[in-house]
Amino acid sequence: MTGTDPREAARVVLGECHAMPFLPELPDRGLGADQVGRTLAMLADLPVDVSTRGWRLANSPGRFARRASDFLDRDLDALEEADELVRDPEGDSAPVDRRLVVRVLGPWSLAAKLELPGGLPVLTDRGARRDLAGSLAEGVAMRVARLADRLGSGTRILLDEPMLWHVAAGSVAGPSRFDPIRAVPEDQLALSLCRFGDELRRAGASDVLIRVPAGTEPQAPARWSVVAETPRDETPLDGLCVAAELLHSARSHDALDAAGTVLADGRVLQLEGLPGTSRPPRTGPEIEGAVPAILALLERLSAPRYAGLDQLVLTPTVDAMTSGRISPAEALAAVRRVAEVAPMMAE
Repeated sequence: MTGTDPREAARVVLGECHAMPFLPELPDRGLGADQVGRTLAMLADLPVDVSTRGWRLANSPGRFARRASDFLDRDLDALEEADELVRDPEGDSAPVDRRLVVRVLGPWSLAAKLELPGGLPVLTDRGARRDLAGSLAEGVAMRVARLADRLGSGTRILLDEPMLWHVAAGSVAGPSRFDPIRAVPEDQLALSLCRFGDELRRAGASDVLIRVPAGTEPQAPARWSVVAETPRDETPLDGLCVAAELLHSARSHDALDAAGTVLADGRVLQLEGLPGTSRPPRTGPEIEGAVPAILALLERLSAPRYAGLDQLVLTPTVDAMTSGRISPAEALAAVRRVAEVAPMMAE
């Protein structure tokens, strides 16, 4: 979200998304509040620091690592305080199926963005990747479970993997062109993500979803089998978050097949943005116009029109919440307008 005040952001979240509150991210606060810093602040017993190129593993936490941890603590406290303010004075409990949603950088993208002490990405070292994934799963589960318990909710972890296609293609940039980074086979990516989800669920997470890149680049084509095909004897992730416009435009039949597979398996499909438009609706007619576009998308995915609604989650895009000089009021409106589409779909 835009802005720098975690208490104000938390009040917006609890006011508009009481049944599915999310932990706001406020990157306007600077280094440490960015997505990488936020995720690194959740690591368990794995210190980091900042280098000239970015974040790096270290012997002890650096100043910006401590800053990132402080930002995270403030955000967690602010959400808990906001929840107490909106609680029913009669003491009614929270909805039975309430979910606290927390987005973290997934293990593969984090390994691509975090450096070893020598300067190479963690992605290049199998042992370091394993240690990083273990630390991430333990730290995220511990932090999120503690807050969810205070809110009286289940937990939904959204693994954001913006570098996933680059990892699969071997196009992650090294410190120089003389340090190429090998591609990771698709079956290995799928297996590791399933097992990472298992770790989080064993630690108390209710659901684990994966968010894939909204687009592709020539050097990093989409590999939808990573999220659509479940390795034998493994438990799939609980859902997929994908840009609605990517499915609506039909540029990729593989993307449609992946989303359809998720729905057919009874898992969650989280649409970021609304089909057919690049911005949240602003008027009643625009809100009404979004409904048939979503229902038409369900039909294209061969999903049951009515049963499929229970598996959908609608959210604004990241750009709608943070791009340019958007005000906190405009961010609030983006959440509110998308939320108004849901009951119309049911009708």
